[in-house]
Parts: sequence; C-alpha cells; structure tokens
Amino acid sequence: MAFGGGTGLPVLLRGLRDRVSDLAAVVTVADDGGSSGRLRQELGVAPPGDVRNCLVALAGRQRLAEVFDYRFEAGEEMRDHAVGNIIIAALADMSGSFEEGVERAARFLRVKGRVYPAATESLTLVVRYADGTVTRGESIVHETKKQVASVSVEPEGTPAPDGVIEAIRRADLIALSPGSLFTSTIPSLLGSGVREALSGFSGPVVYAANVMTQAGETGGFSVADHVRAVGDHVGLAITDVLVHEGDFSDELLERYRAEDATPTVVDRDELEALGVRLYGADLLSDDNPAGIRHDPDKLAEEVLKAGLVRS
Repeated sequence: MAFGGGTGLPVLLRGLRDRVSDLAAVVTVADDGGSSGRLRQELGVAPPGDVRNCLVALAGRQRLAEVFDYRFEAGEEMRDHAVGNIIIAALADMSGSFEEGVERAARFLRVKGRVYPAATESLTLVVRYADGTVTRGESIVHETKKQVASVSVEPEGTPAPDGVIEAIRRADLIALSPGSLFTSTIPSLLGSGVREALSGFSGPVVYAANVMTQAGETGGFSVADHVRAVGDHVGLAITDVLVHEGDFSDELLERYRAEDATPTVVDRDELEALGVRLYGADLLSDDNPAGIRHDPDKLAEEVLKAGLVRS
C-alpha cells in the first residue's frame, strides 16, 4: 500500500505494478492549481490530476492511458486541461461521487490494483509557517517563500473512503512515496480515520526520502526532519527509510542551487536515535534530462527489499 501524490507516487506505482499482486494507492486531494484547480473551482469536483497520474501509472490499456494523459495546448477554455482530468470529472458527476468516478475510470483503464482519493471530497490545505502566519490552499505554498511548520485540512473531519481504511487493515507493507512533504505526502494521510487505522498497523512503514530539499517547503530539512514531520502530523512511526546513494554532477547541483535546493542531508545518528533503519542504494534514473528523478524499478525493488527485511 502506498501514499503520496504529485509525480513521486506514480513513479513508485510504475515500479510496483508488476511486482505486487495486491496494490492500493492513496492519493492527496488537496491540489488547487492548474487544470485540477480549475475543474475543482468550476465544477466542484475533487482535484483529479494526481489521481489521473496514478491511474495512468497502473493502467493495463496503454493506448487509452495515453489519451488520459493528453493535454490540450491550444484554445482558451481547454488549454492545459488533461483529457483524463475531464473524464474523471465527468464520471464523478455521473456517478454522484468522486470515489465512484475514480473507480469507473480505473475500470476503463483496466488498472492493476486500486486507487483511492485520500478523502471523500476536496480538501483545502491550511498551512502554518514558522513565522506564525497561515495560508489556505496548496498552490500558493511555494510562492510564499516561507518555511512550513505544519499543515492541516479543511473541512476538518472529512473521512477517508472506506476502501482506504480496509486497505490499511489488509496491508503487509506501507510505503510513503518521495514527493513534496507538506503538500503531497502528509495530505495523503489526512483523511479522517486514517490516523486511527494506521495506529493498529504493525508491519513495516517504508519512507522513500526525497533526494533534494524543496525551497519554501523542506529547505534545510534533513531526512530525520522528514520522519519527525510525518510522525507529528499523523502519529505514523516510520520503521525504514530509503535514501539515494551516489554522486551528482557539478552541473546538476548548480541547476538545483539556482532553485535554492540542495541534497537532503542524511543524518544517520538522528535516524538511529529515532529507531529507524536506514537503507541506501542507487535509486535514480540514468535518463533524467529534466533533473534528478527516481527510477521506478530501482525504487520499487528497494522499497520491497526494505519491507521484506522487516516482515
């Protein structure tokens, strides 16, 4: 079972899909930017973009998945909308619930596994910063250029789908995908009922740590800071952390420095003090023109290895 959103969770799912027979993914529904934000505002539907990416990652019908992923580049009303976002929004409207709309889209795509929204309706991210200020909405977090202290969601108490709670009860391993800590990973865990369900989970909880810091969100954060943040928000005790081991080119580091991003510090002593087992491996794609990206197969293989040692 995997939690997350953004681009990190689909990468992990691509690697897991042919390695795990019973796979469940829980995806944040706090996005309010881009195509998802426009559909959310105009139609009142939960943001479909992150869910679409996960459905496509697990799709058995690849040609239909390509259609889901197609994004309009022209026009005024349709520009930047992904076809899959519109289809999911339509299916949610026809069936009367976002969860059912996602399930129907999954059947169209012959998805391997199950994809659940983190909550039964859209969530608004409430962000508290280290300087005491508060903003609402995910898309403005990085614009503020402030250090995030904590997040919560509104409406408070919005339940996670029953399928999420049942999947936690049945899970052998829980994985937290790499991704934006406060705007993807933690929000995917904030559906009501998830905290209580996770408190009864005794299996391995593997966190695939971000390779780089993210300005305005995890700037200056070490891996142990990530682990503590997850625990502080949902009480989830991460048992194992997976980090990338390997060097970066000066050119690549310079590109990230321009974005105020640096390699996330792996503080081994602090992780050991937290009782977390640390695993290091080469996790990155060799073909990464867009920057530092996890490789789906390497990531999935190491996540399963870490879980296997614990189980």
